[in-house]
Amino acid sequence: KKEKKHIINIYKKDYYKSNIYYRLLRLTIYSILGYIFSAFLIINCLKSKEDILSNLLIAIPLFIASTIFLIGRYYIKLKILNKIAIKEKN
Repeated sequence: KKEKKHIINIYKKDYYKSNIYYRLLRLTIYSILGYIFSAFLIINCLKSKEDILSNLLIAIPLFIASTIFLIGRYYIKLKILNKIAIKEKN
């Protein structure tokens, strides 16, 4: 556990306000906005009985894309933390 905290502290110190930090933040913002908009479309689809299919055809891929953005953000951060851990061991 101490090693994980040490690696996370190095990550925060070295990568804070860097280019990768802003890219990860942008992915998070895009995914949150995608979730909110897809939830709005689904709720709107359930309330009004018009254009159900078109709203669902927009909301479902948007929800899937937002999930892919979050998974990608996690994967990129995991790769960076692994790179830091390998440097620390050597």
